[in-house]
Amino acid sequence: MQLDVALNGHIVQRCEIRGGESIDLGELRGGLVAAADFGLDCNVPFDIQVVSTRGGLAHASQPLGEGPFSGTLPYDLNVTVPTLYPEREVIVRASFLSSNMIGRAVLSSGDGIASGRGSLELRTREPAGAGLLAGRYTETLTMTIIPRV
Repeated sequence: MQLDVALNGHIVQRCEIRGGESIDLGELRGGLVAAADFGLDCNVPFDIQVVSTRGGLAHASQPLGEGPFSGTLPYDLNVTVPTLYPEREVIVRASFLSSNMIGRAVLSSGDGIASGRGSLELRTREPAGAGLLAGRYTETLTMTIIPRV
């Protein structure tokens, strides 16, 4: 006598990113470094899309500057994400210049899935011209996780 049992199941795809906080850099100049961690829960390979609203830390009312003074402070953004493969952990990294993130910049996990975290490091560059125009500077970075199935 024989008994056959058919088994099936599924795992629901999930992909989410958590975190997001304001970072106050204080007195702006070249060479400043700021870091932040974020949570990442994705059980499929993914891309992280990063978009800069202003292409740099931009003066609130005069992003083009005035006279010899610059109104935008460019920066480099380094994104690091540990990913899991069946046999090992792989660190995925990408570096982007702020002006190149206006359209969008993408970091791919390859075939890996998220290990639960990631980190950002922002490093300001030297301002152009005679320095920065006095005033308040802002920038917004938007990170979107896109599952690849």
